[in-house]
Amino acid sequence: MLKSEDIRKKTIELSCKTGAGHLAPALSTVELLTVLFDKYLKYEKGNPYSLKRDRFILSKGHGAYAYYIVLNELGFLPKEELDNFYTEKARIKGCLTYNKDFMIEASTGSLGHGLPIAVGMAQSFKMQNMPNKVVCIVGDGEMQEGSNFEALMLAYRFKLDNLLVIIDANDIQAMGRVENIALDNDRLSKVLNSFIDDGFYDIDGHNEEEINKCVKAFYENKNSNFSIIVARTIKGKGIDFIEHSEDHHFRCPTEDGYVLELNNE
Repeated sequence: MLKSEDIRKKTIELSCKTGAGHLAPALSTVELLTVLFDKYLKYEKGNPYSLKRDRFILSKGHGAYAYYIVLNELGFLPKEELDNFYTEKARIKGCLTYNKDFMIEASTGSLGHGLPIAVGMAQSFKMQNMPNKVVCIVGDGEMQEGSNFEALMLAYRFKLDNLLVIIDANDIQAMGRVENIALDNDRLSKVLNSFIDDGFYDIDGHNEEEINKCVKAFYENKNSNFSIIVARTIKGKGIDFIEHSEDHHFRCPTEDGYVLELNNE
């Protein structure tokens, strides 16, 4: 059983032990990943190649550290890969790189790629009358990419009720706050709501009960088209001084004197 508290703690450890900088964008996804992989996404343990598995795409591929921890907890990513992270021996990268052995479904270091890939996968499953679901987490800053809106229009056109799009709305992108660069997340939420007739949710992205309710509705297939969750999250959640910080998109907290406390168990 996955626990978000453990995932967050191990994600922080991974960054602090290696000096890897993209910690803050990973911490905003912890509860979303925990609920998805613990309760809903279908996969076969020990078999990352199973054709029956659902597909998960983390489009904001720079925020991958919590995802790596989840894959390790589930047995898809060996511990030595975490130990080698951020070294020349590493097979996993700072940004996600496709690796079928680890059940990493796509390379998503370039923003705006993951959602179009997810739409293609969902349409493929529909065309083959396969029951597989596709879930894609997209960053709010990433939603400034035109490719994402092209993908949403196709998803609506093809009535991809097997697709769930989750916006990690943590309000901050690489170069500042989203509201100072493009649409604020309240306006973005209204725009996204216009794409579908039902299956739209705007929730606290750290409240597992709310996440569970929305994802359950999607998996029970109550909606006529694809579903969208705007998940209001906190960038850097779990370390007070990097929460909501524009300076910590790519900055390991140890650079600011943060001392990692490890349990000696």
